[in-house]
Amino acid sequence: MADPKNPFLDIFQNFGEQMKIPGPDVTQMMEVHRKNLQALQDAASIGAASAQAVAEKQQAAMSQALTDIAESVQHVMASPDVTGSMTSSMDVAKRSFEMTMSNATEIGEIVQKGNADAFNVLRDRMIESLEEMAGGAAAPKPAKKKTK
Repeated sequence: MADPKNPFLDIFQNFGEQMKIPGPDVTQMMEVHRKNLQALQDAASIGAASAQAVAEKQQAAMSQALTDIAESVQHVMASPDVTGSMTSSMDVAKRSFEMTMSNATEIGEIVQKGNADAFNVLRDRMIESLEEMAGGAAAPKPAKKKTK
């Protein structure tokens, strides 16, 4: 059907048909994009799980810190000995510092593992996609002749 505004459009549309140029395989393209989206979804799920683990660790650390503070305050209030109270407070501060460092290290490891896992999912999909493109761009293999 001719386009009255642009008669050359038909020429270009029919050019591929006349030259017998194969069209894109829509099913294959959809499958490639489905795999790409699945990889993105998997990476996002890993990131969400990592964030959830970090939040849980932070909540546990905060709960422990508040418990330690409450115990320290109770101990200081109950003890008439100022020196003992100071020593107890220093012990709590030291324990709190060590716990904070330990929690920070654990949280860093959780984040690092989550990022590495998400990156690996995306990297693996990219490699698979490149292999698919290389396989699709290769010349078709000649059919084997049947021998009797």
